[in-house]
Amino acid sequence: PETGPPGPSARPPGVTVAELVRTGAVELHSGGGGAGSAPVLTEHDVLTGQAPSGALPAGPGDPPVLVRAGDVVVPVLGSGSTARVVDEDTAGAALGRNLQLLRPDPAALDPWFLAGFLRGTANHRQASSYTTTSTRLDVRKLHLPRLPPAEQHRYGERFRALAEFEAALKLAGRLGEKLVQGMYDGLTDGAIEA
Repeated sequence: PETGPPGPSARPPGVTVAELVRTGAVELHSGGGGAGSAPVLTEHDVLTGQAPSGALPAGPGDPPVLVRAGDVVVPVLGSGSTARVVDEDTAGAALGRNLQLLRPDPAALDPWFLAGFLRGTANHRQASSYTTTSTRLDVRKLHLPRLPPAEQHRYGERFRALAEFEAALKLAGRLGEKLVQGMYDGLTDGAIEA
């Protein structure tokens, strides 16, 4: 019997990050080492979407892992599901501690597609190990569907739009906090009447 296309709940065959690394579609790097003058992309920076804020130790040492535009950075500690695609403004920063970098081959994998699927809650739950005090993510166990480039780009554009919306919400939240604090300060120092 002939069957139609898979329904919305059908999932295409998948692949793990470990398999992508083995085939050369992705390079995997760990952060936290090196010395030099490059700013450091910290775990906090990735979680908040802010610019690199850390600093490397001065003096001799191994060169750090430097991020490039299109890299995907993932925190490995904590229970949140976060993956950040590195932009041109962040490129050149050193990769900080507790971060792993996935460098996709652009001919094989769309970075926004990769980052979007890595953020799935079920994906993180499956790839994490838990202790009483912390959660550690094994990036190699993260899973994504095997899709042709055109489909990856379609998903990638949706994930990019979600990331832009999320960044706007975070900015609005930070500005709102400043406004509220300004109101408190104005009331307490007499600049605003009650």
